[in-house]
Amino acid sequence: MSLASVILGFPELEVERVDRNNAIAVYAKPRQRPCCLYCQHPRIRIKATYQRTLKHTRQGNQLMTLYLTTPKYHCPRCGRYFRHRFKGIRPLFRASEAFRLEMFESHDGGVTQPKIRRTHLISEATTERWYQGQCRQRLSEMPNRPCPKVLGLDEHFFTRKRGYDTTLVDLRRNKIFDVFLGRSEASLDAYLRQLPDKDNVRLIVTDLSETYRNIARQPTLKGA
Repeated sequence: MSLASVILGFPELEVERVDRNNAIAVYAKPRQRPCCLYCQHPRIRIKATYQRTLKHTRQGNQLMTLYLTTPKYHCPRCGRYFRHRFKGIRPLFRASEAFRLEMFESHDGGVTQPKIRRTHLISEATTERWYQGQCRQRLSEMPNRPCPKVLGLDEHFFTRKRGYDTTLVDLRRNKIFDVFLGRSEASLDAYLRQLPDKDNVRLIVTDLSETYRNIARQPTLKGA
């Protein structure tokens, strides 16, 4: 196990070379072959290889890019094909989970989307999509959350295809409570009627959006 692979956070990789110019380029490959993904046969063969390119964290002011030699395997026992799976990297994604988490924590800590675009070389729309996805994942891991007493409603652009979402914020704790895809009055009214413990809400804070102001005036949140 090389020190470079440990620093990367991928001890199962073998680092072949590192190029440093305006950015850091790391070329690596799997250290060993896995067992068959389907039948656990230990002796599989490499059918082909291709290269995956992924963004992976930053060192100082330099962005690190991984160039991973990725084998495609064939199992002689079950006859199935599969590609190498890397821990901490999702299939088809172009950034490691560490990079996505770094972006989320930066944005959650107050770094603006334009600044993240300059430092991490990802678009503002991608930043918003990743941020909202991470929020939904964390919220799904927090069952039985009480509805906040001071509820903030705001809209954010999600994607061109799916439009805007509504972000619900617990303003007393300065934490995101939920993210709802959509901003129409009808869809929000149906969502809020099914919101658990909505009677806890005592105050709704919005911007000048007429939709949110109408929602706040209606008895959908009975406690507000």
